[in-house]
Amino acid sequence: MLDWSPFALLSVFLTLATAYWVPETLGTSVTTCTVPKNTTGDDDSPSITATVAACNNSSRIIFSGNETYNLMTPISFTGLTNVEFAINGNISLPSNVSYVESVVSNSKLYPGHWITISSSIGVTITGSQDASTGWFVGHGDQWWPMANNSDNDYRPHFFSLKVTSLRLRDVKIYNPVAWVFSLSGTDIYMTNTTLDARSDDPVGAFPFNTDGMDVSATDVVVDGWTSWNGDDVLNVAPPATNVTMRNIVAYGTHGVAVSCSSGTGGDYLFENAMIYDSLFGARFKGSLGTTCNLDNVTWRNFSIFNTSYPVHFIENYVDQEKGISAGTNTSLAAYATNFTWDNIAAMTSETLGDGSCITDPCWTFTDGESNQRALYIMCKDDTHCQDFHFDGVALFGADGKVGEMDCTGLEGVTGMGIPCTNGTLPNQS
Repeated sequence: MLDWSPFALLSVFLTLATAYWVPETLGTSVTTCTVPKNTTGDDDSPSITATVAACNNSSRIIFSGNETYNLMTPISFTGLTNVEFAINGNISLPSNVSYVESVVSNSKLYPGHWITISSSIGVTITGSQDASTGWFVGHGDQWWPMANNSDNDYRPHFFSLKVTSLRLRDVKIYNPVAWVFSLSGTDIYMTNTTLDARSDDPVGAFPFNTDGMDVSATDVVVDGWTSWNGDDVLNVAPPATNVTMRNIVAYGTHGVAVSCSSGTGGDYLFENAMIYDSLFGARFKGSLGTTCNLDNVTWRNFSIFNTSYPVHFIENYVDQEKGISAGTNTSLAAYATNFTWDNIAAMTSETLGDGSCITDPCWTFTDGESNQRALYIMCKDDTHCQDFHFDGVALFGADGKVGEMDCTGLEGVTGMGIPCTNGTLPNQS
């Protein structure tokens, strides 16, 4: 007889993790330049900009290991070719909240992100493997305790990277204010990334909107990711195609997520993930009143523990804090085809919600929610949800006993591997 206990399944799934090789090395660097510290003021942004301009293309830009470089003003580069940034020292955003707000509110100074690289080919950002240095520091802990922080429009976004052939290796981010990476472009490999947005007070100082990645790029591999944050590990949305993320360890997250409100995308694979103490695990969100097309999406080898909504698929998402907007066409929904959940062990949390729940109902409220329900599939109908597949799915309630699922829109559909039902799965009953 199979042992359906969550910890037995965890040990099985851990053996499924695979080591992957990725082509991280680009062209040979020709010129090496070290960024000098500014000795006449606090802002190192001008020194960085001048060094990149002087070193030009086919170069390696080094940030010294014994320094902290202060980005008092945003930096932006365009038209780079074959440039590596070696982050041996720390790179710090300003710690003064009022000052940063004044910069973000000034469109002449702030282009939308604090660090921007666009229209470039062959860019590598290499962090230090020394855990004590080589961090991008955001000072988000200065923002998180502030009243109405989640509504502050003057919080900085960290990175915007629109590059062909981008390599991110051993990049580490500490206490971002909010959103971290916006990835567009094509041919992206990201390996061994660490995002640490842990709050000392996860209720009174919740790290709102500390999303790891928003991905609209094509041909993306993210391999090796560890994070503590207060929003999605990543969110992939059209027009993104051919996106893989694997070997994930995440705490406090809002999920390894796909969203869709317009456009066409697909070929997304998420595999080998350990999700702990989180709000969502494997997640899809289609916004009510919109339509889009997604094909071939897989979550595989996921172990999800102490999580409010371990597996959550919804085509008519509405932020329950705000309700349905006037004029919303509620007949519209996403078209999702060939979605797969393979080898999933899912255990709920005793209490539903996290520190982002600041209203009643919480923005996450789902009809029929329960700390015994670990799988939610909410489709408009079987036209909008086609070719769904479930294999090796085991559900557990917060008490460790056999858990339940909630399914609508696919009643009577066969060939999915499980029935669309409200209750326990037949293979676990």
